[in-house]
Amino acid sequence: MKDYRSNIGSLSTRRRMAILVAVIGAAFVGSRLAMMWPRNVEVTYEVGPAVEELDVDYVQDGEAAASVRFDRVGQKAPVFRHMVRLQPGEYQIHITLYGQSGPAAEEVRRLSVPSRGITRFDLREATGRSE
Repeated sequence: MKDYRSNIGSLSTRRRMAILVAVIGAAFVGSRLAMMWPRNVEVTYEVGPAVEELDVDYVQDGEAAASVRFDRVGQKAPVFRHMVRLQPGEYQIHITLYGQSGPAAEEVRRLSVPSRGITRFDLREATGRSE
């Protein structure tokens, strides 16, 4: 008759090690995926009183990742707020300002995601000039 008690301890240790390795591997993969996961970013655009419309394109690696258009119909506040979901990375923000008369002004700004808190863009100076 064989004695199996000596094998039970080593098998149990192997299982524990396998579980430990699996948990560490899952935590590592999970942390890497979390860094690539899209995040909500709150952005505000402060404009002057002459701005009637605002177009915004979020561009990453030459491609538009998101776009939004604001208009001031019925709104007198000089601030437009926007919540956008973006993957982590560096973005160029292409902003076009439209006034009541004259050509639109264009601005290009940078945005780094993830960002903490609200990202604010002051466009009051761009409002006065036309390009």
